[in-house]
Amino acid sequence: MEGRFAYNLYLQEQDNGMKDKMNMKVIGIGGMGINFVNFMIASGVKKVEYITIDTDSENSGLSHAEKKIFLDTGVKECSREQAERVAFQCENQFQELLLETNILFLISFFIIVSIFMYRYLSKFGVPMLLVFISLGMIFGENGIFKIPYDNYELSRDICSFALIYIIFFGGFGTNLSMARGIIKKSLILSSLGVIFTSLLTGLFSHYVLKLDWYSSLLIGSVLGSTDAASVFAILRSHKLNLKENTASLLEIESGSNDPFAYVLTIAFLTLSKGNLNLPLLLFKQVFFGLAVGYIFARVSCYIIRKVNNIDSGMSMALITASMLLSYSTSEFIGGNGYITVYLLGVLLGNMHFNKKSEIVSFFNGLTSIMQILIFFLLGLLVNPLEALKYTVPAILIMIAMTLFIRPFVVCSLISPLKSSRGQKLLVSWAGLRGAASVVFAILVVVANKERGMVVFNIAFIVVLLSIAIQGSLLPYFSKKLNMIDEDGDVLRTFNDYSDTEDVDFITAEIDETHKWVGRQVKNLELMPSVLLVLIIRNNENIIPNGNTVIEKGDRIVLCGSSFVEKDTRINLYESIVDKTSKYKDKSIKELDRNTLIVMIKRDEVAMIPSGNTTILENDILVLLDR
Repeated sequence: MEGRFAYNLYLQEQDNGMKDKMNMKVIGIGGMGINFVNFMIASGVKKVEYITIDTDSENSGLSHAEKKIFLDTGVKECSREQAERVAFQCENQFQELLLETNILFLISFFIIVSIFMYRYLSKFGVPMLLVFISLGMIFGENGIFKIPYDNYELSRDICSFALIYIIFFGGFGTNLSMARGIIKKSLILSSLGVIFTSLLTGLFSHYVLKLDWYSSLLIGSVLGSTDAASVFAILRSHKLNLKENTASLLEIESGSNDPFAYVLTIAFLTLSKGNLNLPLLLFKQVFFGLAVGYIFARVSCYIIRKVNNIDSGMSMALITASMLLSYSTSEFIGGNGYITVYLLGVLLGNMHFNKKSEIVSFFNGLTSIMQILIFFLLGLLVNPLEALKYTVPAILIMIAMTLFIRPFVVCSLISPLKSSRGQKLLVSWAGLRGAASVVFAILVVVANKERGMVVFNIAFIVVLLSIAIQGSLLPYFSKKLNMIDEDGDVLRTFNDYSDTEDVDFITAEIDETHKWVGRQVKNLELMPSVLLVLIIRNNENIIPNGNTVIEKGDRIVLCGSSFVEKDTRINLYESIVDKTSKYKDKSIKELDRNTLIVMIKRDEVAMIPSGNTTILENDILVLLDR
């Protein structure tokens, strides 16, 4: 019946002239479904994706559909109970098929919802990563939408890919010139700090929580690194400029420690197989990771500097390709791809090239999407009822790491490097767990499902608590410890900050009626900070000096500072003047004082209006929304 309806719908839309716009999916279930799909194919029905599903291999082999799904139940004759079990199995597989076909819709819808929620909830100080996790749980099997999803292999691939962008941007956005004096501290915390934190957390899990050694060490390695994206977001959103260059310290530490936690996780996973050469593994991971990152950075820098007039779009494409290629190359030869992309990001981010701020904004937006995907998948994968079983051990681990392990490690490692009490305490509190811990926990599940689920559920609760408690209270503790630098600007620690003014150029034609005709440049009445930098006369470029005389027919080029006030919302938009427009046949000076027309496009010619300019029908107005 459903198939006949689909066929009739197809014929109806053909009659309505919708042939070229059709995009249908027909799923034939069982023998009758296969027969009808074959009938539609034989009838020449086009622009339809055909799928057949059957538990009989012979029937499935008779299908002419593009996609044939054979559900091998292993049952030919069965009881009612067996039939119900098989039906339930088939129902689950069919739901997975529908989920697969609508995954793009689901992801797109979720990203849009996340953006709107960020827009309205960020003003209340709600950590947005919590919102992303919550949305994933709402969509999940135990949520409102009840989407069954437990594909850890696919989640591993998606999250590992997303983490490449997050780690790269952590390096790309770090301004090394602002990190002088704290590089040593940062690298010690990102390497030895991760190792000691992981081992101490493992010891706590084993001796206090009575977990086995394998699970304990994996929990420690998964939770060993801090989250760069969360730290960056808090520093930026709250404009937390910290004393003693602590902001740069946190940025470099959190951006560079994920690779070391990854190495430990892989090492402990490999340890279970009994064939681990740990020194060799660490050497290959670090050496090849750094070497490949450095080589690709030098090559990319050379190309960007040598290619003339490369625009921001091509620069983005080049950097993205370099990032992905360097990661895959490093992994292929046995290096740590995350170390590679982080070093690549640092070196590229600290070189000077055109439109750099645009590229930073691009990767910032892309990284935000990757965070959304990771935490949405985390919420989708987690079973709240199952995770609740691990609430007590997770809370104990969270308390131990936040109040004892992290402070002990931080104080032990950076006290010899002349750190104040306030800096040590603040750095200790700022050890947020986030995206990397989620990704590494999923890796453990894929490698060992039984023990991996223990690690995953504990990591989920720790990440949740860390973002909610540590993230929310970081601004409070910064002020409480008197670590806020009121005279500084935290944005200086990021590579999209510039303390130099951008300039723009405008040009104008000097006609015979212009009051500048016959006057020397030094006698012109120019606005402050505006310079006359070029005169084009008879196709000849003239660099003017104070004695240069302006002549009729000259085209002058003026230079001035760009308007970059970030706290002022300004929007330019176009409006076409039709017969009913309120602007039609009015001069600029007759308009409301709140209406500012900056340009008029008339007959494919752009003109800067004056007060006496009359607006005509079919004019395109460029208006300033203040």
